[in-house]
Amino acid sequence: MTRRLLMAMLAVSPLALAANLGVLRADEVALWAAPVEGRAVFDEHRADAAMNPASTMKLVTAWAALNRLGPGYRWRSELKSNAVLENGVLRGDLYWIGRGDPRFDSVRLTELLRQLRLRGVQRIDGQLLLDKRAFSRISSADGFDGDAERVFSVPPDTHLSNLKVAWLRYFYEQGRPQVVLDPPLPGFRLDNRLQPGAAASCGDVREHAEVSVSGSSIRVSGKLPLACDGAASYVNVLDNDGYAGQSFAAIWQQLGGEGPRGIAQGDTPPDARQLVRLDSDPLPQALNDINKYSNNTMARSVWLTVGAESPHSGDTVADAQLAVRSLLLERGIAAEPLQLENGAGLSRRERISARQLGAILLDAARGPYAAEFIASLPLAGEDGTLRRRFAGLGPRLRLKTGTLGDTRALAGYWQAPSGQRLAIVALLNSARAAQLQGALDALVGEVVERYAAQLQGQP
Repeated sequence: MTRRLLMAMLAVSPLALAANLGVLRADEVALWAAPVEGRAVFDEHRADAAMNPASTMKLVTAWAALNRLGPGYRWRSELKSNAVLENGVLRGDLYWIGRGDPRFDSVRLTELLRQLRLRGVQRIDGQLLLDKRAFSRISSADGFDGDAERVFSVPPDTHLSNLKVAWLRYFYEQGRPQVVLDPPLPGFRLDNRLQPGAAASCGDVREHAEVSVSGSSIRVSGKLPLACDGAASYVNVLDNDGYAGQSFAAIWQQLGGEGPRGIAQGDTPPDARQLVRLDSDPLPQALNDINKYSNNTMARSVWLTVGAESPHSGDTVADAQLAVRSLLLERGIAAEPLQLENGAGLSRRERISARQLGAILLDAARGPYAAEFIASLPLAGEDGTLRRRFAGLGPRLRLKTGTLGDTRALAGYWQAPSGQRLAIVALLNSARAAQLQGALDALVGEVVERYAAQLQGQP
């Protein structure tokens, strides 16, 4: 293939071609770039091709959430009961109403239960019943069965806490390595078989501590160096209900409470009174965690919340899809080729075009929630998933990254010193994706350089 033909196929400048010649194939990549403050497209290549966007799909979810929920949206967790409270004893069941707060953790649960103690409850003489009606259905993430124990594949849930992760925290006491479970799930026994290690440094503690789970026992073995004092690793145990129930019981006991007698699911009766209400931090704080660190579980929770808070049919997943598509229609953005599964990009089926995602970026940057949306994106060379990438361009470049086995993706903005902004989308689908990340970065960098030169009036 001649150099001229390659240039025509890639439809990018000679500089970009020189950087990627012999690396990227024309049919592997889609590119689109346009100034936020302008109307003309600056550059494009296969911009209408339906591509797997990986985690850049989270930008669609963030855009929909800000527009449908608003930046002041907060998730509400409640404890209710229709039982009599007598001399510190709640003589019946306690209902925990969860609504999928993506940042709910042990700190939030502790505060919820601390307020229950302040309310005068000492003992729960009934069951803890989880009211899970906020999400009628959980979106799928098909094709990741082999990663079921990985944190990135934990499904969302109305009562998700700590992303369903228990931490193993390591320390030394009287010359012996110790390990504790945080939170201290009462249904598990921790079998510490660690021995002192001689290594001078710790590095990744998982290189020294082997963790195995068998039934209700967690065994930790290996040789732990003194330098690992203060280190931590995670272990993924229990299903969502089991984790929520055991976390509740552990923290309730730490606060001096007694009970409950068990855990199950149950709908809150109409005559139940509110005992405690706890609101989350506002939506933008969740979006910052999601986009900077590409958290799939949290993104899926936000996407389901968009569905749950929309005028709905009773199917949370269908309502989330409808909310996104209706917003596209309202903003005059083409509905195709968008395909949604869970709004996080943890999907073999989700598709979008570079042009469609670019139109969403333009709408977000020109809309009332531009500051919240853009602030959620990683800063090049500084934080999140861009901490070690694009250091030469620095924090004027903000991009959401996307990574799957056969996908690498980048989408976001570059801002010139003059304040003018360029929206950029680059999607790469290829069996060679892992090898081509550097070439994709080079392509984005070249687009930015050409746009900067154009602003300065250079040829």
